[in-house]
Amino acid sequence: MKVKELIEVLGLEVLSAGETSDVSIGGCFAGDLLSLAMSGVTASDAWVTVQTNLNILGIAALTEASCVIVANSMNVPENVVEKAKEESICLLRSDKGVYELCCLIGNNI
Repeated sequence: MKVKELIEVLGLEVLSAGETSDVSIGGCFAGDLLSLAMSGVTASDAWVTVQTNLNILGIAALTEASCVIVANSMNVPENVVEKAKEESICLLRSDKGVYELCCLIGNNI
């Protein structure tokens, strides 16, 4: 499944479309500990987190995640959204929790 399809299926809010919305999702990683995400997220993973600081963008770029999905309707600071747009990182948000999102992603990819 491509990121743009996942956006539609799950009703995700697009904060930054990035250049990756046409990329296929190969897996899912859930985690908020940034050092663990750095070693656990693999290329093409959808990363589901409640973290909203600038560091999530660096990790997304480093790991080549297909997208970052911020769960639980967490507030994402405007500077993070703007930086995601500058770096062409696909940053999404959902009102669903991490577990529910991962189950839905797993059922759709």
